[in-house]
Amino acid sequence: MAEQYREFTDAGAEVVTVLSDSADRARSYFEQHGIPFPCLVDPEHRVYDLYQVQSKVVSMGQRPGLFVIDADGIVRYAHIGWQQWEIPGNAGVLEVCRGIPCGVIP
Repeated sequence: MAEQYREFTDAGAEVVTVLSDSADRARSYFEQHGIPFPCLVDPEHRVYDLYQVQSKVVSMGQRPGLFVIDADGIVRYAHIGWQQWEIPGNAGVLEVCRGIPCGVIP
């Protein structure tokens, strides 16, 4: 995703990741890997719960979720997987973003 971040911003989108880790660990990971987009640290799982992305034993921890939300706060695309490898590819998500007239929430 970091490599294609510019394509998303060019499409009027902003990428935000939500992590249930500590702020220090998230900051360290993002700095170490040069990740350019913002991170929301959610150790209490408030955002995860709001979007019904629940942790399950069979998924060995936090399930991955991907959402495209437009400028009016409407969820235009939602995907909740069981494992990290189930996250949809960037090309399809970019097409969703490009199809939204106002872009996503900046």
